[in-house]
Amino acid sequence: MEGIERYISQIKINLENNIEKIYGIKTDVNIEIPPSGMGDLSYPLFELSKILKKSPQEIGKDLSKIKLDFIRESKISGAYLNFYIDLEPLIKDFMEKLKKEKKGVLSFNKTDRKILIEHTSANPTGPLHVGRARNPIIGDTLARLYRKIGFDVLTHYYINDAGRQAAIMINGYERYHENENGREDHILVRYYQMASKDLENMKINEEDILKIIKEIESGNREYIMKIRYILNKVLDGIKETLNKINVSHDEYFWETDLILNGMVREVEEILKNRIRIDDDGSKYIELDNPSGKEKIYLFRKDGTSLYFTRDIAYHIYKYRITKNIVNVLGEDHKMHGEALSNLLKEIYDDINIENVYYAFVNLPEGRMSTRSGKVVFLDDLLDEAKRRSMEEIKSRRNIVDENLAEMIGYSAVRYNILKVQNEKQMTFRWEDALNMEGDSSVFLQYSYSRSLSILKKEQWSGDFSYSKLIENEEINLLKHMLFYPHYIKKAAYMFKPHIVAKFSYDLAAMFNTFYTKCPVLKAPDDIKENRKGIVYAFNIMMEDLMDIMGLYHPEEI
Repeated sequence: MEGIERYISQIKINLENNIEKIYGIKTDVNIEIPPSGMGDLSYPLFELSKILKKSPQEIGKDLSKIKLDFIRESKISGAYLNFYIDLEPLIKDFMEKLKKEKKGVLSFNKTDRKILIEHTSANPTGPLHVGRARNPIIGDTLARLYRKIGFDVLTHYYINDAGRQAAIMINGYERYHENENGREDHILVRYYQMASKDLENMKINEEDILKIIKEIESGNREYIMKIRYILNKVLDGIKETLNKINVSHDEYFWETDLILNGMVREVEEILKNRIRIDDDGSKYIELDNPSGKEKIYLFRKDGTSLYFTRDIAYHIYKYRITKNIVNVLGEDHKMHGEALSNLLKEIYDDINIENVYYAFVNLPEGRMSTRSGKVVFLDDLLDEAKRRSMEEIKSRRNIVDENLAEMIGYSAVRYNILKVQNEKQMTFRWEDALNMEGDSSVFLQYSYSRSLSILKKEQWSGDFSYSKLIENEEINLLKHMLFYPHYIKKAAYMFKPHIVAKFSYDLAAMFNTFYTKCPVLKAPDDIKENRKGIVYAFNIMMEDLMDIMGLYHPEEI
């Protein structure tokens, strides 16, 4: 399916050469996909117009003389140069490969590149809450995208068992633990919240927490294993929640391993020429930022390490696995993330590190916090999604199907979060998350199920003829499918998984328009085979897209 990508590349190279030839400047041309009716590919002329101090129309006239065999026509529309492509060879090639390769038509070439994606990494002090639910959904979808385009992908969950929050959890557990029934992550979070309040109300003092941290930093293996035993109870609950929305990790990395294997002290050695000692004996380095020098503390006055230090050690560990590193981080970690990235780039000039930031999901009444207890747990949301899905299934089909309710409800939550751009604020509302119509996973699942129903009645023979495409809806749907590799790569390389959701929704909408306008099984035999081929193509592509987004795809809905 690389045909359209090849066309985009050829137009880009041709335009760049012509711009240099006509205007004597080198520029990086960005080809876009225009709205329906405005051509097939488009080159925005805004930036070039500013540089040359010429109107887009003047520039467009110079560049519209581009000659490539597959371009039928070039038109200037406002500040855009739009290209109308001869789609026939691409559609023929796609359908021929579909007949031979079936699902293989959607494959990408394997690369020799490895990428490490760290995501979720929630402190094991309680269940995941809705506010942080974007992290695993964004991270897991990015991992699926990179696997799709041929990367060797390793996913990490970083378990903070050496920091202050873990110490507060242990303090609460040791003082309040009782034998209780229920999921342990939901039980243990109360001990963390109680210890946090005790700390605020001075029922315990900071020294009690620092004693635990010192014990960990000393490398007391027996004590560290005891802490891991407790935190693993919470982690098991988190894994159970993530499993519901099809999220998993290749490795779970314990922060205390950086103490046990000496990598925290290795950081001190690596940065020894930059480390300064403060008046109280604490150690820091200085980093440049727009407002001047910034002090970053690495070790407390008692010699124990701070989170930034351990994060440096962890990223050195990552770097030794691969130079390509992706971190999915909440917006509150932006300063930390940028400072860490800048430092690592000074240490290793060949490191490729990308921090993907997301805005938190808020409640209508404000921000969520595990420490204060003001949360909606992701488990609660998923349970409610399942309940509402069960009611909908019962009202429509008069059956009770718990498995189907889970597939619909859990996917609805995942897609509702995924479809919003990472950096956009999102206020959680039940009516949005569980909307069963419009831009929702249910719409994708229903469209997929509809296509499968047609193919169960009659399989596609493999016959296809471009000349028998008689309706615009047929061509529009096939044309949209041709852009599949473009949008998959764009979503991966720009670290914006919502692009896949948008492409999928548009594809489902076009399929439903096609289904309404173009009878399939009741069409004349020659037309019918063509249309069954289009339905088959849609079916495998929608299933593939739902897999990339981590959605369930039930056969009936």
